[in-house]
This record gives sequence, C-alpha cells and structure tokens, in this order.
Amino acid sequence: MSESSEQAPGIKLGRIGGVPVYLSSSWFIITAVITISVGLQLSRSQWIPALNAYLMGFACAVVIALAVLIHEVAHAMTARAFKWPDAHIVLTLMGGHTQFGSFKAKPGASLWVALSGPVSNFVLAGIGWLVLENLELNVYAKLLLDFFVYANLLLGAFNALPGLPLDGGRLVESIVWKATGSQFKGTIASSWVGRVIAIGVVFFFVVYPYLRGQEVQIITAVVGLMVAIFMWQATTSLIAHSKMMLNLPTVIASDLMSPASAMVSQAMVSDVLTRQNQREGSIILVDAKGMPVGVVDIQALSRVDPANATTVPALAVSRALGQGAIVSEESDGRALIDYLASVDSAEYAVINAQGQVVGLLHQRDIVKAVTGRRK
Repeated sequence: MSESSEQAPGIKLGRIGGVPVYLSSSWFIITAVITISVGLQLSRSQWIPALNAYLMGFACAVVIALAVLIHEVAHAMTARAFKWPDAHIVLTLMGGHTQFGSFKAKPGASLWVALSGPVSNFVLAGIGWLVLENLELNVYAKLLLDFFVYANLLLGAFNALPGLPLDGGRLVESIVWKATGSQFKGTIASSWVGRVIAIGVVFFFVVYPYLRGQEVQIITAVVGLMVAIFMWQATTSLIAHSKMMLNLPTVIASDLMSPASAMVSQAMVSDVLTRQNQREGSIILVDAKGMPVGVVDIQALSRVDPANATTVPALAVSRALGQGAIVSEESDGRALIDYLASVDSAEYAVINAQGQVVGLLHQRDIVKAVTGRRK
C-alpha cells in the first residue's frame, strides 16, 4: 500500500534506506509497561537510586524499539532486493511490522524476507556480546548492554518459531505453498501452528509457574497474555482471509444471479406488466446503447394505478444501477471482488457472451459466497 493513498499509520520518524518509518501511538503503551516493570525491579536493589532505576527502564524500552527497528529494516531491505513495492515500517504496541504494496510473492522470496528479521537480531546479540567481552564498562552501560543482548536473542528466537504471524511461520507456509502450489493453504497451515504457539505462550508464562507453585509475575503474565491474544487474533484474520481467497475461484456469477431480462428504458409501466406476464424474473432497463441503467422495483410497480400504466415511465418505478454495474455470467469470485471495490452499486446486471442481459446479481449474495456463507 502506498504512503500517499492511505492515512499515515502513526508519527513519521523519517526514512531509512528510502523506507518510511512510523511510530504508532500504541508504542507508548508498551514503553510505559517496560519502563515501570524494569524500574520496579531495579529499584528493589540497594545500589541503584529509584530515579536511575526508572531511567534505566526507559532506556531498556528504547533498546527494544531499536532492536525491533533493525529487525524491520532487515525485512524491508531484503524485500527491496526482491523488488517488493511500497514498503513502510510501523513500530507498534506488539513491537513492529513492515507492510508492502500489492504484488505476487514467491515461496523462496517470502521465506528470505521473513527470516532476515530474526537473523539481524542474532547478529546484534553477537555484536553486543563481543563488546561485553572486550570492553570495560560502567555498571549502567553493562546492565543496558546485557539487556540489549538478551532482548535481541529473545526477539530473534521468538520470531523464528515456525508459526504465523511470527517470521518463522513463513517456513511452514513456504513448505506447504511449494507442495500444494497455494500460498493460502500454506498460510492456513502455518496459522494453526501459530495458534499452538499462542497457547504455549500462555502456558509458559502463566499456567506453568502456577502449577509449580511459583508466584506469577503480573507484568510477565500481562505481556504474555497480550502476545498470545495478538497472535490468536492475527491467525484468525489470516485463516479467514485465506479461506476466502481459496473459495473465490469456485464462486461464479451465473450460480449466484437470479433470472432477468432487458427492456428499453423508454418503456412504460404497461410494457413492464406485459413482460411480467410473458417471462419470469427481474426486468433490467437499458439505454439506447444497451447499457443497464435501472432495475424495475416490484413494490413501486405495484403502487401504480393500472389506469395510468400507459403514461408512467418504467424508469419511475426502478432502482438506479451504478455506472458500470455489469458483470459477465462467467466472472468468478476474484473478478466479482474487483467489482465490489470499483463500482458503487448494490446490484449488477449479468450479461452472457453475446452481451445480452440474463440475470441480476446482488452485492449481498457475492459477499455471502466469497466468505463461504452461502446459506
């Protein structure tokens, strides 16, 4: 998605390698949580003043933001090598994400782009460890660098787990994608693995300490639950979208339409009544060029006094069709979704290969069909 076509997703911080970077307002929430939790823990010690403890907590939050930023920049730069379009980075409550414009991905490229993020964190952790081993640092710098190494190891390892929406989930997705030829089947499989991981996060941070008789840390439990909820919601959305996309080729306009026939828009109500007696189905009014302009409304038609049927225009008892509200009877769900997005109309005239009106299609029926809820 391009930066110009959508509302900015947060405060724009600038660009890195030409990629826009935004800071979501939700980032301040997780920063406050980290600052308070780390500050509380450090302030319990005897050697660090309370103010310094909370300043260190804020510094730790900045360190995590820096690790996430480099993680996302690695995604964006790798994607650029594969010519993925319109990348932009957003730092959020749950860390961050890199978004791209519409394009057709390949399994190998998708995997490389995904794994570049965790790899960057492992590299950062290694650099931090080398600094710790080779330089003399004061206690605050050592503490912060220790946290930097730990945060990058945790971020890299967690994101490498093989379930969406984590980066490692692209591995499972790519394997199934390669085997089946369908990215959406891969996404569904990897999303279910992601759900298992989400349950595991809750078990590890909340249930397991409780079963062992240990005190459950409130901050740890809250963060664990937030991560699990985020993952579950993300996988639910991914599964629903993938099922819809898999369903699209099976949705055909001719299967969803109701019968209809065309009449010239200059017709009178009396002509419509005659047509009703001759043929079942809706009546679609067309202009001199054969373009559908309206659909006769049965309720409005019934309110016309039969004595005036020869003087009331058929257009007076019709519902207007949006400009371009025409679909081929052979259109599948992918084309129909495009119509929904591009044509401002709740109804569509369906035409056959010869250009004749053969049916009427309702927007609600398209939505029900592509989402799998035909009944």
